[in-house]
Amino acid sequence: MYRRELLGTGNVDKIGYTSSVIDDAEIFRYVVITLITHVNELERVGVLKDDVAGNIRDALRDIWRSGYEPGRLVGYEDVHEYVEAELIKRLGSVGGWIGIGRSRNDHVTTAIRLRLRRALLELALLVLRLREVVLNKAVEEHDKVIIGSTHRQPAQVTTLGHYMLYLDSLSGDFLSELMHVFELVNKSPLGSGPLAGTMVSIDRLREARELGFDGVVDNTIYATGSRYFVISAASVIVNYLAEVGRFINNLEMWLMPQLNYVSADPSHLATSSIMPHKRNPATLEVFRARIGEAVGHLMAMYSILRPVESGYQLDLQELTRHLWSIIRIASEGISIFTDFINSVKVNDEGVGESLNKYVVTAAEYAEVVAMREGRPFRDVYNEVARRLRSGARVGLDVGDALMKPVLGSSNPSLITEYARARLNEVRELTEKVSSIINKLNDVENRLLIT
Repeated sequence: MYRRELLGTGNVDKIGYTSSVIDDAEIFRYVVITLITHVNELERVGVLKDDVAGNIRDALRDIWRSGYEPGRLVGYEDVHEYVEAELIKRLGSVGGWIGIGRSRNDHVTTAIRLRLRRALLELALLVLRLREVVLNKAVEEHDKVIIGSTHRQPAQVTTLGHYMLYLDSLSGDFLSELMHVFELVNKSPLGSGPLAGTMVSIDRLREARELGFDGVVDNTIYATGSRYFVISAASVIVNYLAEVGRFINNLEMWLMPQLNYVSADPSHLATSSIMPHKRNPATLEVFRARIGEAVGHLMAMYSILRPVESGYQLDLQELTRHLWSIIRIASEGISIFTDFINSVKVNDEGVGESLNKYVVTAAEYAEVVAMREGRPFRDVYNEVARRLRSGARVGLDVGDALMKPVLGSSNPSLITEYARARLNEVRELTEKVSSIINKLNDVENRLLIT
């Protein structure tokens, strides 16, 4: 529809190659919402008469209710062309009014922001649920001993509760970054036109309020041509997934029968087609692999974005499928991971066998002796090392070694205290995020259903 007067009807195969109609399924709902807001503004500034605006709004809502089947949209460049063509098909040439005061450039980035802000909030709720499970697990397993490792070697005794607080600290930092990215995303580019604005006297702040945005992206070049908000969201999510992947390695190691530190719900395990004794951590392995895929998607996004000028080029269209893939990997994986963590329990017998094999409280012993006897720590350290080399077992009692006084340590009483305090924070943040989602639901339903 857009190309025929200047370039001719074009070749279906070539249009299909550059088309984004399949990927646009993610934003169809938000394209319609954006167009309805645009029509409302055109009516407010007197470009559209009331009856024309009403007819276009009704047609847009009907197009939304009819659904979106990208497999049938052969020959369309994107969802924007499809919707405008449908309007003209249903209303005649009056449907073409939808093109004034707008570009696909500002409308697609608006739709992406609308879709992305909801995805970020939904992901936040999933991580908050993970934190709730993790913190309850920390209380439940606050004194259940695990031998912690560095360099994949037995290092110090700690507890599963201590490791749960590690996972919660990571998730808490991620949520802080995620909500900051939400603020970055929740700004409106609508009304910016293709690059330098439009001759229609659109009130961009009014459009932003109608869509539930917190403000506008004021510079029109930046509003339409930048994907900083996209790459920021993707990178923050992938950073978190990479760290979660590291913890998956701990869990997999603890599940090895050679260590046998923990057990998990059998529904997360698989067995071999030939070795009936195998208990493979299937869900963890798949999540870890998909985290690798997410890293690949992010690298693809950087590669696509880097050579593009500061203005819209079709390269930017190719970014979004990677963004939605990253969010899907994160959402599905975190849900599975949460269920896995909820089922984890310490196997005291397995840990006990390792405690009998390895000396893991020598560091604590050397510190206690140095302080008690007033001797330089390195002198005591060297003495302990010589005794260990001779085959002696030198170390504190495990229970005493756990009772470190420092903030954030393995001390079981501190773990319980911190976990319960953090649970209150999680509940407050869950209420806040849920409230924002409810407000966005009201905004979208008012535009789509009214």
